[in-house]
Amino acid sequence: MDRRHILGLMGAAPLAAATLSPRPANAATNSLNPSNPDDLYTIHRKLSHSFDSRVVYWYIRAVRYGLVDSQFTPFWDMYVGFLSVTEDAENGHRTKNMSAIFYTDLETGKLLETFSNPYTGEKIPVRQPGLGRSSSLHDKQGRDGHRAERPGVEVTEKNDIGPAWVIGDDVWCRGDTGFRAVPTTDEGSLLHINDWTTYHGSISEVSDQDVTSANATETFNDINTWPAWINMKDHPGNYVSRGFGRKSWSIDGMPPEWSAIMRDQYPKEFADPRAYIEGA
Repeated sequence: MDRRHILGLMGAAPLAAATLSPRPANAATNSLNPSNPDDLYTIHRKLSHSFDSRVVYWYIRAVRYGLVDSQFTPFWDMYVGFLSVTEDAENGHRTKNMSAIFYTDLETGKLLETFSNPYTGEKIPVRQPGLGRSSSLHDKQGRDGHRAERPGVEVTEKNDIGPAWVIGDDVWCRGDTGFRAVPTTDEGSLLHINDWTTYHGSISEVSDQDVTSANATETFNDINTWPAWINMKDHPGNYVSRGFGRKSWSIDGMPPEWSAIMRDQYPKEFADPRAYIEGA
C-alpha cells in the first residue's frame, strides 16, 4: 500500500471524545437492510466517509510483509493517515483525499531510510510515500472490471461496495478497491493492487437519519505485486500488509506516532489539512 498511492496506514492509542459521532444513534430507528442496494450504499458511505462536508480522518496501523513460499517476512511498520472531504456526485459521491504514509523501523520506530532486502541481501534507499493528494468517485454500484487505456498498458479498476452483514447491533461492510495494469508492449511489468477493507460499526447508529457520518473501525489487507524500487525483479512472491484503523473527525483522533512525524515533516498540512485537500 504505498498508495501510489493511497492506502491506501498508525499506532493505536486511546482516542479522545473527538472520535464520537456528532449525534447519538436513535435505537428506535428502523435498521437499514444490507440486501437493499440503496441501503447498502448508505451503510458504506456513513461508515467509510460522510454525508456532510467535514474532514473525515482515518488512521491505519499496519505492518508490511514480503510473502514468499507461503512464509511472511516483516519489512517495516506503516503509519498511515487518510483524510477526505465528501461531496455528492450524480450517481453517488466524490471524495477529495489527503494521504500521509510513513514507513518506520520495526524496532526503533524511526522513519526508515535504508531497507535491507532479506531476499536479495541488497541495501536500498527507502522510497517513503509521504504526502499525496487525490480524488475518488464512489458510485452506488461500485466499479468491478472498469477498463481504461493508457499508453503501453491496459488497466482494470475495481471499487466495490459491500457486501455487508448485520449481527445484533454490529454491521460489517466491505469496501474493496484495486487495479491491474497489464503491459501491452514488451517493456514494463505487471502491476496488481488489491486493497481489502472491512468497516465495522453500529447498525442502529448507521440507520439513524440524523447521523451523517458514523463511528467506525476497519481491518485492512493488501496483496500486491512487488514495487519496482525494492528491486525484486522476477523474484516470485507478493507485497502484503496487515492492519487496522479507526475513523474520527479531528486531528486529535489520530495516533501520536503519526502526528509527530506529520508535524515534523509537513507542518503546514498538519495545521490545515482541509486547505491541502482542497488544493488551496
